[in-house]
Amino acid sequence: MHILITGGLGFIGRAISRRLLAEGGHRLTIVDTLSPQVHAEGETYPDITGHDAVTFVQADIAEPGVLRAALAKKADAVIHLAAETGTGQSMYEIERYYRTNVTGTAILLEEIVKTPELRPECLLLASSRSIYGEGAYVMAGEQADPAAQRFYPAARTVADMDAGRFDFTAPDGTPLVPVATHESDPADPRSLYAASKLAQEQMCRIACESVDIRFHGLRLQNVYGPGQSLKNPYTGILSIFTNILRQEGQIDIFEDGEESRDFVFVEDVARAFQTALTLDDAAPDAINVGLGKAYTVSEMVALLEAKMDRPNSSKISGRFRPGDIRHNYADIARMEQHLGFTPEVDLPEGLSRTVDWALGQPVEEDRSEKATQELAGFLKRG
Repeated sequence: MHILITGGLGFIGRAISRRLLAEGGHRLTIVDTLSPQVHAEGETYPDITGHDAVTFVQADIAEPGVLRAALAKKADAVIHLAAETGTGQSMYEIERYYRTNVTGTAILLEEIVKTPELRPECLLLASSRSIYGEGAYVMAGEQADPAAQRFYPAARTVADMDAGRFDFTAPDGTPLVPVATHESDPADPRSLYAASKLAQEQMCRIACESVDIRFHGLRLQNVYGPGQSLKNPYTGILSIFTNILRQEGQIDIFEDGEESRDFVFVEDVARAFQTALTLDDAAPDAINVGLGKAYTVSEMVALLEAKMDRPNSSKISGRFRPGDIRHNYADIARMEQHLGFTPEVDLPEGLSRTVDWALGQPVEEDRSEKATQELAGFLKRG
């Protein structure tokens, strides 16, 4: 199978590319811009780009002609990963995010729609759990009831969060608790990044249906693991915190530390994409890919402090960022049914593997506080 992978040298892209090359029988065309925000200067990943089965094109997918030339090699499938990532940064680098995420996707789809001989059999998109916003909730005590009324809270106000009110309540004041988010739950993006990912999904679904191309959007939860950029302060909370502890810094835990995420190991994500290449037409177009379990940020930090032997290296500050959500974790029933597997790596094991890898990498400057102040500065202007 010949597979075009946009963003194929990014964190997730490398894991997928290596997995497909190890499987054998595939030719890969990889298009990646090698953004300096993410990649080390001069890094070209020769184990991938030097492989006989790989054609590598260093280019921006939004540049005219780049995707047409890549598609002209007649790909059987396209894995579309290329995107700017980061909730906070998307709130002010809006044109940059939309140029890559929305315009880049539009160019890909236009080439496919207008030129039948360039059409692949299927297109897989790296979508995001961020499209759900706060996700789904039920009243406290009703978590085990599948018929319980589901609530989809509106965005938290700055006034509430300034006052330390981070959780949600039902209209009658009953506390709400998070439950696993289904693919059928409504989309409700809370950041410009999330809105761009939802736009990608909608564009791909509509365009692929119009020309009979199989499409699946894999809605990835918080992906982490060895190889995640240690220099990018805008995404990858576990990598950011690992970098801080390596420099004997202190981790600033936002809100009250009880916000939670679904952390999914990068190799499990790569396996999901590998399997999705062979899905049949009856498979749903949206599939959650996650661990299916929530860990609070405080729980994750405690695991990290223990692994790195840095006890008491964090503080709960009560600070918050516009666009951040309180809770979200995935219902993975579709993944189990259609992709045929459950995740193999839970957070304690995956975190341990990630730290072991990170300790062998160059120490990067901690830019996380600068990124936080950058966001706050832009949103206060005017």
